[in-house]
Amino acid sequence: MRRQPKPWVAELGWAGLFLALFILNEWYATPPPEPMWAEFPELPAVRDPRAAYPERSYPKRQPFEYPKPKLRSSRLHVASDTVSAQWLHGQGWPEWKAQGFVRDRDRWGGVDSLLVARWDDRHDFLWDLHPPSPMNLNTVPEEQLYGHPLWRSAQVRALHRFRSRVRPLRSLDEVFALAPFDSAQKVQIPQYFYVGK
Repeated sequence: MRRQPKPWVAELGWAGLFLALFILNEWYATPPPEPMWAEFPELPAVRDPRAAYPERSYPKRQPFEYPKPKLRSSRLHVASDTVSAQWLHGQGWPEWKAQGFVRDRDRWGGVDSLLVARWDDRHDFLWDLHPPSPMNLNTVPEEQLYGHPLWRSAQVRALHRFRSRVRPLRSLDEVFALAPFDSAQKVQIPQYFYVGK
């Protein structure tokens, strides 16, 4: 059963409606007042103060040219396989960045152009790259695969279980059938690993 509103609520609503209609009627019934500025006297036109002075000629302004960046004439040659985090930190790299570069170099087994582009975005040095040499999946230690960024732990376990219980691997297609690999792994693993006899 629905409750009825109190009688004073209905009266208040009607009173508000009639008040709004009264205000609306007064608004449209009275003409708008004349603006205040209509009563002000009109002032005579002011003469241009610049007309009293002769025209001066100024030299044409040249557009601003940004200074050209200074080219580094000699960047240091750095061997990517032997550089240390302390040396990179001494050259102005933040400590976290230098340690991250050395850590990734150890995990990947070397430095290629993709790894250098990830860490040296300002092109501070001329790098002598030493890309990682491909590793044989039949002989690579299990611990090294666990530390490599391309491999997940379930994939390493499946590979090790197959190598130790069944036989050595024969092809990369056999490796990809052992566990689920994503498309990026299928493209990058052949660059860093191979299946040897």
